[in-house]
Amino acid sequence: MPAKKEFKNKFSWSFSRHSAFNACKRKYYYSYYGSWGGWNKDADDLSRKLYVLNKMTSLPMLAGSIVHDEVEKILKSLRYGRNADQEKSKENVIKIFKQSWSQSKNKEWEDNPKWKTNLFEHYYDQKPSDQQLLDIRDLMINSIDGFFASDSYRFIQTMSDSQWLAIEDLDFFEMYKAKLWVKLDFAIRHGDRVYIYDWKTGKVVKENEIQLAVYAIYAKQKWDIDLKLIRLFDVYLNQQIPVKVKPTDRLINSANAFIESSIADMRELLTDKENNKTEIDSFPMASEDRNSYPCSYCNFQTICYD
Repeated sequence: MPAKKEFKNKFSWSFSRHSAFNACKRKYYYSYYGSWGGWNKDADDLSRKLYVLNKMTSLPMLAGSIVHDEVEKILKSLRYGRNADQEKSKENVIKIFKQSWSQSKNKEWEDNPKWKTNLFEHYYDQKPSDQQLLDIRDLMINSIDGFFASDSYRFIQTMSDSQWLAIEDLDFFEMYKAKLWVKLDFAIRHGDRVYIYDWKTGKVVKENEIQLAVYAIYAKQKWDIDLKLIRLFDVYLNQQIPVKVKPTDRLINSANAFIESSIADMRELLTDKENNKTEIDSFPMASEDRNSYPCSYCNFQTICYD
């Protein structure tokens, strides 16, 4: 019987990885180094715990993930010629949320942290109020309604499936001697142009423009298309606000500089750059105060403070 292939922790970059690095170096270390291998049956106790905590989510993040999954189902139904049912979609997101809530409350994640929901609010005994839960419900319902009412959905409905390029596809491209991971919510070709959509359930954030610019750089490499022919959209479903972002030379140059700087900063803290090795002492905590930002919202609170 052939030996089981061992996963190697190779250096890579993504927008979410940058966000973790920027928020707290210690959190970054726990997420991408300390938790590595924690899924193995023979993992040490600390690696296992870090892995479990790294898979934790929060109510707003769970709501966003559920909406994304439902939008993906809606689009795939459209692709295969089936009519999507708006009311059924709203029922689905509520159903999935209740299932996830139950998994977390009953600690089903203890045996399966990758596939069972572990909510921050349950783990750290921060019980949400009834109003907070109602707000989460409204966020999901309004986001589904917002998607069905959006110009983006109407436009996509006019396209044939042969024009589809990506839907929640995890892929990578290479820059600055690193693998860069991206996951496009949706991309479609119409004529000479490529349209890239990013569904959002949160508030409008200026930094999201850089994320879209990264997608444009990827699209240029992936589909060999001129940047001038790429159309980028952040679609804020809850508020029903589409934000069009032009991949101007200035924005693309800023994105390139952003990526290069971020990769360099991450590599600077490696003790062995060739093998992606490092030590925890190179990654200080953001704060000694558990109640300060971002520590008060961090999955790894129990490691840092308990």
